[in-house]
Amino acid sequence: MDQQSQNRHRRRRRVADTSRKRAARACDRCKARKSKCIETRPGSCQRCQASNLSCHFEKERLPSSDSETSTPRPVVFQNEVLDGPEENITIDNHPTESILWPRFLSRLRQAFFIDSVPNPEEQEVVVTQAQTAHTNRLSDSEYARLKSVVDSFPPRPVADFLVSVCIRHGVDIFFYFDQAQIMDEIAQFYTNSSSPLRTDPSFICLALGLFALGSNWTPLERPIDSPLPHGDDSDLGRVFFRQAKLLIPDVIERTDLKAIQACFLLGIYLMPLNAAGSSYVYMGMALRKALAFDLHQSPDDQMIDDREKEIRCRLWWSIYSLERCTTLKLNRPRSVPANIIGIPLPSPMPSLDRDQKFENLELQIAYARLMLILDGYSDSTSWLTNHSTPTDPNKIQAELRSWKRSLPEEFDLEDTDPRSSRYRAIFHLYLNYYYSWIVIGKASLIMRVRASLQRHLGQGSQPRPVDPIAENLSASCTRAAKKLLQLFEKLVQSGNSARFSFTDFQGCSIATIITLIAGILQRDSTYDTRVNFGLNCLRQMVNGNPAATVGVKFVETLQSISNESARKLRQSGTFTDTHEREEATSPSAYNYWAEWLAAQERSFNQGYSVPARETTSGNVPVGGTPSLWPVSITLGESWSGELHPGVEASSAQRPSISLPSGASGLDIGGNDHLSTLYHDDQNFLMGLTGFDVLDFAGYSS
Repeated sequence: MDQQSQNRHRRRRRVADTSRKRAARACDRCKARKSKCIETRPGSCQRCQASNLSCHFEKERLPSSDSETSTPRPVVFQNEVLDGPEENITIDNHPTESILWPRFLSRLRQAFFIDSVPNPEEQEVVVTQAQTAHTNRLSDSEYARLKSVVDSFPPRPVADFLVSVCIRHGVDIFFYFDQAQIMDEIAQFYTNSSSPLRTDPSFICLALGLFALGSNWTPLERPIDSPLPHGDDSDLGRVFFRQAKLLIPDVIERTDLKAIQACFLLGIYLMPLNAAGSSYVYMGMALRKALAFDLHQSPDDQMIDDREKEIRCRLWWSIYSLERCTTLKLNRPRSVPANIIGIPLPSPMPSLDRDQKFENLELQIAYARLMLILDGYSDSTSWLTNHSTPTDPNKIQAELRSWKRSLPEEFDLEDTDPRSSRYRAIFHLYLNYYYSWIVIGKASLIMRVRASLQRHLGQGSQPRPVDPIAENLSASCTRAAKKLLQLFEKLVQSGNSARFSFTDFQGCSIATIITLIAGILQRDSTYDTRVNFGLNCLRQMVNGNPAATVGVKFVETLQSISNESARKLRQSGTFTDTHEREEATSPSAYNYWAEWLAAQERSFNQGYSVPARETTSGNVPVGGTPSLWPVSITLGESWSGELHPGVEASSAQRPSISLPSGASGLDIGGNDHLSTLYHDDQNFLMGLTGFDVLDFAGYSS
């Protein structure tokens, strides 16, 4: 057979289009990806239509017939498209809209011992579903809303500055996005006016969330001689969040990776403002959308490459870990059990890791492992309520110690450069570690303190003796609180203390509260120094947050209660006091951002009369760097037990145990703050201070 006959033989169709296993033709995009191309209307395939991309076919379709004709037909080579019936047909970037019918029907035919090749009727089912698949087209009103938001985007230098700040300081121990990809997409957005990203609500919302989160960390980039932003600086990202909120209805309707990332970033941004309210809701939305997107399962899609699989894996574990940690700290029920997770922990991928400006894979893995340890015991009511000790406390303590021993050497905070972006990330890893010890031992500590008070003050029936397991957990809880306060001293001395942070405030608050409760029974020579340091840290962290202001007063009130209980206990005549053993960017980029932010605020407030706000004593001194606290806020004791030189004597002053009759910490500032807190704010307050975790409501006289 000559060459011409062979070519003609290869191009000959023996079956009608409706009965063919492979696509009659493929657009350029599907052909390059070797994907099944389903043409839903002339000149447009289902993949490109769903992704709002232009669709181009090399040749126009010609009328087909069941019989062979001499009309030239498009050439379809075997390596240009995949065998349709045996492959998952997916929409790019929309795996949850996977058309699973081909594989399902093929397996169904095999289950009943018939030929796996589908008939024309079954092929029609696939085409019908593809044609009816959701295409995420924007309505006129949605497009108008999106365009107004796009028009309000900051200038390119401001956007680049905020992206850089967010990656450097805001990524921490999580994975938000592929950093190289998001920077490339931001550049494409600004340089290509016809980019499909400009009509993608998910990307626009994600970018705004990134800008908002980055704005919260700009104080760490402020040069000493640069002015502070004008107006209220307690929420520097509000100008972006206001725009992002407008797109939430559109984002909720979309099931794609960027929609999940947008909800996740907005939840993190809102955490300092209202962790128990709006942040909790946004975090829950991100988790639910991740579940709907099957991020918790290994993708059964041959079209997803290894890089995207790893991105999905890292995003899932970050969302799951932070949401799980937050629900524990807010004493909320868990959202999803760990046993539904069908993917492994993140793993190294050099091609992905080297593209990240802030590479934190080991931190992601360590944090996820820690949350899995805690999640393994969250089903037991013993450590979430105040009635018993964990069923197997030795196991969880061994797992926590093993987790700490497994950390890489470079995670030693003492050896970490304080100027490195990794410093605060490693700090938060240890914060959550010590917090875990507090959570598993807090019930035993309170039970031990109450039993001692009941026994020595003779109130009610005599309590049962505290068993050795509870004694051990109580001691571990107290030691963890002490270690946590020492950790905060390192943070202050390193100059890495930032603006108000829910994680930092709650960690410092719970450590101070545990110290106060344990101090009812035992007060060593460092007790008052530790309490004063914790309270001073909390006062510095307030930064104008009304709930945090009241939270400090709550802790001060607990201090007065602790002092009064300790005084009564020592006056009982039957209590012998014991002591614990003592254990040994460029300035121009920032200025450009500050000027642009001030202009946006003036534009927004135009036409409104905003009353002047009194400055509080907690404001940063003029000319000072708002991210740094006075170094004099210290425990007054180094890790070796020696005093720090230059520490003021007032910082170590011991407060008197006795209080004037009727005095309390809340009397200091009156009850004005309490009257302004609504129900959600009070829930936030309880979670913010850590009182929710201690569950004091479970105790009665």
